[in-house]
Amino acid sequence: MTDAAMPEGRHDGTVFLGRTDELAALRRLYEEASTGRPRLVLVEGPAGIGKTALVRHFVTTTARGHVLTAAGEENETDLPYGVLSQLLGTGRTHSSAPATPGRPMLGDPLTAGAELLEPLGELQRGEPVVLVVDDAHWADTPSLHALTFALRRLRADRVLVLLALREVHDPRLPGGLRRILTDDTAVRLRLSGLATADLVGLSARFLTEPLPPAAARRLHTHTQGNPLHCRALLEEVPATALHSTGATLPAPRSYTSFVLDRLARCGPAARELVRAAAVLGTHCTLARAARLAETADPLAALAEALTQGLLQEAPHDRATGIAFPHPLVRAAVYHGLGPVLRTALHLRAARTEDDEFTRLHHRALAAHGPDDALSAELADCARRRGTVGRWVEAAPLLRHAARLASDPRERGRLDCEAVEAYLFDGREEEAAAVAAALPDATDDAVRCCARGHLALLAGHITQARTLLDEAWRLRTPGADPGLDARIAEQQVMVHMFCGHATEVCQWAAPARHDGGRARSGGTLRFIHLAALGQLGAFEEGFRLADELPDTALVGPEDIELLMGRGALYLYTDRPTRARPDLERAVELARRGPVPLRVISLTILAKTEFLCGAWDLAALHWETASSVAVDLGQGWIAPVVHAEAALLFAARGEFDRAERHVTLAREHPVVQESAMVEVFVTYGCAHLAFVRGDPATAVTLLRTLLAHEDLDFTAEPGVVPWRDLLADALVATGRLDEAEEVLDALERRALRRSRASTQASVCRIRGTLYAARRDPKSARDAFAEALDRAVQVGLPLEQARTELDFGAFLRRAGRRGPALEHLRAARARLARLGAVPYLRHCDRELTACGATPDGTTAPAALPRSREHLTPQEYAVAQLAATGLTNRQIARELVLSAKTVEYHLSHAYAKLGIRSRVELVALVGPVRAGTPTEGS
Repeated sequence: MTDAAMPEGRHDGTVFLGRTDELAALRRLYEEASTGRPRLVLVEGPAGIGKTALVRHFVTTTARGHVLTAAGEENETDLPYGVLSQLLGTGRTHSSAPATPGRPMLGDPLTAGAELLEPLGELQRGEPVVLVVDDAHWADTPSLHALTFALRRLRADRVLVLLALREVHDPRLPGGLRRILTDDTAVRLRLSGLATADLVGLSARFLTEPLPPAAARRLHTHTQGNPLHCRALLEEVPATALHSTGATLPAPRSYTSFVLDRLARCGPAARELVRAAAVLGTHCTLARAARLAETADPLAALAEALTQGLLQEAPHDRATGIAFPHPLVRAAVYHGLGPVLRTALHLRAARTEDDEFTRLHHRALAAHGPDDALSAELADCARRRGTVGRWVEAAPLLRHAARLASDPRERGRLDCEAVEAYLFDGREEEAAAVAAALPDATDDAVRCCARGHLALLAGHITQARTLLDEAWRLRTPGADPGLDARIAEQQVMVHMFCGHATEVCQWAAPARHDGGRARSGGTLRFIHLAALGQLGAFEEGFRLADELPDTALVGPEDIELLMGRGALYLYTDRPTRARPDLERAVELARRGPVPLRVISLTILAKTEFLCGAWDLAALHWETASSVAVDLGQGWIAPVVHAEAALLFAARGEFDRAERHVTLAREHPVVQESAMVEVFVTYGCAHLAFVRGDPATAVTLLRTLLAHEDLDFTAEPGVVPWRDLLADALVATGRLDEAEEVLDALERRALRRSRASTQASVCRIRGTLYAARRDPKSARDAFAEALDRAVQVGLPLEQARTELDFGAFLRRAGRRGPALEHLRAARARLARLGAVPYLRHCDRELTACGATPDGTTAPAALPRSREHLTPQEYAVAQLAATGLTNRQIARELVLSAKTVEYHLSHAYAKLGIRSRVELVALVGPVRAGTPTEGS
């Protein structure tokens, strides 16, 4: 009943044939995984070629530990998390009723992926874990996104992952998963047909006399060695015809006929149980299938189905579970029901379900023609799911609603809503497919809105603006408030990309729905508050956020408002006030829409960077960039990469920073968005400056003068590119030009009361006056800069001020005060791990005749940071707070085994053996996270 030759252990006793090289490769990879090197294997080939048989035989004969298995199903691709729920082996639902496939409480794919990491970490303690996903090309997209997220986070795990699918470039696979599968670290086993000699052995299992070589060669030519087709012919064609090389071989009968024959051998109760199970999905509880089948003795019926190879027992939470041995078996039974029985079973299943989504799903599958009442129910449920951010459920409901609508214009409108739901769920490819097939009768305004949203998230800002302008022009004002709001919300995003904060605020009002609220999943309120900050209207922005409860009590419906308030705190030099808002937003967004997850992580990373918690910042930025790429959020990815490059450049990890700026520059949105261009250009210039190439930094930053009058660049606290330009101009000796930039920047800082910018201006003026040999003015400027930097409490700016002041005093011959400032700078820079600045500081200390902090090793980090990677240090920080490995794994979205790995390496590098010693080195609070004014 598989798509392959029958493996050992089947009821008919068939042995496994061939595939010796592939089996050897799998066993070698399994042993590598057992040493803590997680391996990913793609078993690739057409239907029936033997993927399932190979994997099962390998698992049966080799796997010593736990095996997690799941299989995709062609008819369940729209059931979210159906495959993942098989892997997890549980059935968590909203109610106490048994779960249905695809109905776990898993939220977005990132939360779901994190759910998978925990059992993987626990189960590998004894022997390696084997994770199998068969027919991955039929798996539901949310499960594949979750699996992608988990695969990226296997570092030192004893896990072997086997994915069987027909073609790695299948468009149904998410782009992120395809990239992982085609990466150099993945192993691809491309299966071809069985050899002629293997077919001789296969024929011996079905015929009294095995096929002679000539007949076997003919069979091989006819089937290209496809095990499924060969086996079908061996079972269906008379032996005399098979042996005779002169007879023409027929095409094999359909797999459905083969399965239905097995089904016909069952008694009535077993047949009804199998049919009910097929309607319920690839797996369910025995009790649930028996209830639907109205079977009095389900155990006896199950035993009969097991004997015929139609069902198998499967793990399930607190109940007996059953599953089909292969999705093809389920498909054959399901399609063999016929329309009358299939409809009756779906309707009966709908009456027994407690969960609204599952109930409506069955009713939709039972509907065969237009049903406007049911379409309206489906659409209403989808919209309610969307209001709480459950777009993963909203999208398939809207697709069903569109199919059942009698009016082609209504079908088009519902499909366009489905496009939006897919985009909010990070499923760009599916959204594009729906948009490309909209009915001809679709309202032009609705069509333009959907296409504009797609273009926007693809980074085609000019095209998006054209389409959205056209949608706004074509709409009938007031006829469809929901459409008006959707168009306006996308216009808000367009003008954000263009750096037009004034227009953002103008479009924000019509973008709000009744009651003044935006949709869950949208970014409206966040962008509106950010735009108010760029315009300097901070009081108005904070007033709009007054409706929020205490941070810990904020719910998922207000994620974007909480993020907006955090951004305003960040703009107004209060990063420690921003941090709790953004931490809560990240927590909520783990179970919410993908765009908010990326944005909240990015802003939190920037906050941690400014506060000095650089290891946490690195983890947040890396996670945000991975999520943006994996889940179709390319529109924001260049900003994430450009911001992440700031940290890695400041640490001296130049190759890593270069990778980020390269990825940022390559995205087409950079050419179309002034906002993105500013972020990316600043990231590239910052890397050049820290590398010691201020001339290149000047060249890059001068291009931003073309955006001088944009609302986005009016707020100096958003992207401090003018500060960097002035710094670079002084470093290249262009002092008059630097002074001109500083004067303009200072005026902006004074108008906005931006203390951090004023501190930076004073520091750069100090270096400018020092270059002009004006010691009194330089000393005064540095003293003021230091006072302001202390008040603002930004560790890197304070350290740079101490460093520049100390360097100036050394050159002025004031060795004592110079040493005082240089040693203070070095202590701060060492805590941050700012290696390029540390090296500069050490050179200055050496020039003063002193050794760096009494050591002889230049640019050495303190013992609690020396040689630790960002991941090791972040794990060590959390371990020092008393968290268990499992708690750390959940916090950092890693497997417990990976946490173990990083912690053991940290212990070895630090020369310690216990968490008590770790606390002494790292401390029980966030390392590198100073309080304001420290």
